Amino acid sequence: MRPKIVMHAQISLDGCVRGFIDTGVYYAVANRFNADMVLFGSETVYTAAEHYPPETEKAFKKPADRPDDQRMRWVVPDSRGRLRNLHVFRDSEYCKDIIVLVSASTPPSYLEYLRERNYDFIAAGDDHVDYAQALEVLYKRYNCRIIRTDSGGVLTNALIEQGLVDEISLIVSPCLVGTGEPHLFRSLSLPNRMPLELISCETVDEKHIFLIYKVLK
Repeated sequence: MRPKIVMHAQISLDGCVRGFIDTGVYYAVANRFNADMVLFGSETVYTAAEHYPPETEKAFKKPADRPDDQRMRWVVPDSRGRLRNLHVFRDSEYCKDIIVLVSASTPPSYLEYLRERNYDFIAAGDDHVDYAQALEVLYKRYNCRIIRTDSGGVLTNALIEQGLVDEISLIVSPCLVGTGEPHLFRSLSLPNRMPLELISCETVDEKHIFLIYKVLK
């Protein structure tokens, strides 16, 4: 068993993942899914900001697991072991804690980095993270039933290719961006056409279109 995966993204009318005005509608809609966890792409976390404050003693302590804490755990794949900015997000008002997905190829020094800072991590896969296996662990060990993605496209494209996405949620922004920004499905490779079923379509904030599609297996 694995959690239901809702791929959630905001795009321009021509499919770009950046270049539109951020009105906050993305996260307002994201809360509707009642997800247990959110799955971020490593590139999204890596490039979230140019500069980060240095670690303090707090970075080495696991946050207390309070029953009244309604924040979600963040799940981040990092089989190459390059994310050294996790303390910033762990200490934010939006994150309960972080679970890192690694593989057999992850450098031992990075695993030690995670252990020293008391991060939970799941080892799944050989050269790259085996998402199907990691999702099963999230389901069994953490009781995760719904997980929402927050990614610029690379991670979610891989999940679609592996048949792991159950629903696709899109916020369509009222603008055209052009070729200067990456497109959401730029790396998607499918052997055959993937049929979708429209679940809902509505106008949000009087300007944006909110679409939800079910992926037909």
